[in-house]
Amino acid sequence: MDYILGVDGGGTKTVIRITDYHGNIVSEIITGAGNYKSVGISVAEENITKGVLSAIRQIGNETGDVFFASSCFGLSGLDSEQDETIFKNIIFNNKIKKLLHPDKITICNDSRIGLAAGTDNKNAIMIICGTGSNCFGINEEGEEAKANGWDFILGDEGSAYEIGVKALRSIMRAFDKRGIKTLLTQTILKELNIKDVQGLIDWCYNIPFSSERFAALTKTVCNTAELGDKLSIKLLRDEAMEALLSVSVVAKKLKLKSRQFDIIYVGSVFRCERYFKQVLTEKLKEKFPKINFAPLKDKPVSGAIKMAIKNL
Repeated sequence: MDYILGVDGGGTKTVIRITDYHGNIVSEIITGAGNYKSVGISVAEENITKGVLSAIRQIGNETGDVFFASSCFGLSGLDSEQDETIFKNIIFNNKIKKLLHPDKITICNDSRIGLAAGTDNKNAIMIICGTGSNCFGINEEGEEAKANGWDFILGDEGSAYEIGVKALRSIMRAFDKRGIKTLLTQTILKELNIKDVQGLIDWCYNIPFSSERFAALTKTVCNTAELGDKLSIKLLRDEAMEALLSVSVVAKKLKLKSRQFDIIYVGSVFRCERYFKQVLTEKLKEKFPKINFAPLKDKPVSGAIKMAIKNL
């Protein structure tokens, strides 16, 4: 049977959805990270491939009975032509290549599917603040623009990873007396079940690197800010300003400052309402009087399905 395939490959997890031609869900699976920059090429390929095959098994069909008439892969970490080449090699592997219509495959950055999931407005910007960060927008002239999204080494400001790493550095600055005392020393050590700073050093360096390990600390930073910790509050506000900068740059590229446009928030950092989401929202309202905050009503993977169906 013929189906539609949508894939949202993020830095922490990959969501895979299979639908009929009308977008009705017949299967959905969540598997590991699909961003090769976070977990490596082989692990990203394994996660995406196993996820697709598991989603097929969920609908009770053998692989040979399924064909995807159209598919869309929205992938975190796809920021250059080289990235696109790597992701094509990941996707077109021997196990799932035969299931995909070769002329009906869309491979794009995950910000594109997030935008498609959030709005049909021809003027729109989406800001991702999850494990990683990214900002992408379109205008009614069909122009596209992006900012940030260069991953954890070159540019992830406004992300959970960035917040987590800065929180850890703040602990070390306080330990050295290079910085002010912070409740983060207590809350993060407790969260990680670590006794002292030496244990924290071991946690950071003696365990294989994973950006999501550091990103997961954002929840603790948010909770610590709610306790009144000044450093945690400043850290979150600073990253909200980084998100504001990304949106402002994209809006300027697309000439949207004086126009009505939708903004869509995507990512776990927006769960930190008071000191991140509200701060960003207030600043955006001040800067863009005609901005419209469009709630993300479905998962970003729904945008992948929408794009795949459109490509039929």
